[in-house]
Amino acid sequence: MTLDPFYLIVDDVAWLPRLLPQGARLVQLRVKDRSTAETREQILRARALCAAHDARLVVNDYWELALETGCDFVHLGQGDLDGADIPALRRAGVSIGVSTHDEDELERALALAPAYVALGPIWPTLLKQMSFAPQGLERLGLWKRRIGDIPLVAIGGLTPERAKQALTAGADSACVVTDILRAGDPDGRAREWVDATAPWRAFTADYTGARVVPSPNYGERLRPISALILHYTGMPTPESALALLRSPAAEVSAHYLVEEDGAVSQLVPESRRAWHAGKSFWAGETDLNSASIGIEIVHPGHDDPRPYPPRQIAAVAALARDICKRHGIVAQRVLAHSDIAISRKVDPGEFFPWDALAQAGVGLLVPPAPVGDDAGLAAGAAGAAVTALQTQLAAYGYAVPRHGRYDDDTQKAVAAFQRHFRPARVDGRADASTLDTLQRLLAASENDT
Repeated sequence: MTLDPFYLIVDDVAWLPRLLPQGARLVQLRVKDRSTAETREQILRARALCAAHDARLVVNDYWELALETGCDFVHLGQGDLDGADIPALRRAGVSIGVSTHDEDELERALALAPAYVALGPIWPTLLKQMSFAPQGLERLGLWKRRIGDIPLVAIGGLTPERAKQALTAGADSACVVTDILRAGDPDGRAREWVDATAPWRAFTADYTGARVVPSPNYGERLRPISALILHYTGMPTPESALALLRSPAAEVSAHYLVEEDGAVSQLVPESRRAWHAGKSFWAGETDLNSASIGIEIVHPGHDDPRPYPPRQIAAVAALARDICKRHGIVAQRVLAHSDIAISRKVDPGEFFPWDALAQAGVGLLVPPAPVGDDAGLAAGAAGAAVTALQTQLAAYGYAVPRHGRYDDDTQKAVAAFQRHFRPARVDGRADASTLDTLQRLLAASENDT
């Protein structure tokens, strides 16, 4: 289940005609001290209003009335769980969100396979006196690691700015009551909440089968999509990589993350400019963030250059093939991060199986020529042979000067080429094997249109 990152709680249905038009799409009706008849009427009206605005209604506490009125979502506190008929709710297809404050309550909630887990109060709250101290952002991150894919709701003392912090820390949705209901301009404050949480709002995946895990790190795309860039995460776990790619402070993201088991997550819509390429260049283009789609592949990197699992590579190939087909990306422009940032990056590494992708119809590759023992061109060389090498590398797309001197930039471009197309030896020397492979690759690229 995916929750909207803005979770509005109201104490009376009368708020909804005002606040639903401001963009609230997840609403909890928390009615207190009303008769059963009044509460039933409140729920029925809220159900109709939410349906009219394509919003999801959650009924707090009154699970029997939720069943009676045909509602499909309830929120239960720990005390409410004691008397609730959980099997009846399950038979009716009603989703259940559960409040938690400590480890024991979390264990109890998880045993119910909840639709979400709420943790609070994160900050001191004005709504009611709490017997629990503020949980803080660190506990949010711990809870999220514990519950995995189950949505985590942060509640207690939140403002729009604090909501951003909570979502960054690991919450999937941020609850608000008093910050809106007691505001001088509740309508305007609700719009502030909608805007503040927008970067975490779910979108429809561009790739069938991808799980949407929104990252706030993106911008407006300024170029047509013409390239696909592959990266490795260079981090020990998929969780740490995902946390980094979703952290506003990190200012980095990618459109997709592919885990070792082949699971695909989409963080940024393809229509948006993800922040994955950094300072880069390819074939005259310097804004590769705007001109490309980025795939991060979970792998520890050169610190542990182990093989990429076949299941992961199969998932990368299927995703890449789909992206290239939909956007008309030619094989020559399926690139490594190291191809476009020769001075900064070495991922996805010379141990990445580009041949497996090529066999799946992704990317341009020619069989590399066997490595010999010739010295080849190297640092300090100069003349027509170096100019010819530089011209060929530049013709394929690399950022390399064409002045006839085998300088540091030329050596880095050769190493980047080797890492992708002649990985048996990556030393930055243009030996006969490298030159032969480059020439045949250029010839093959002439047919890649």
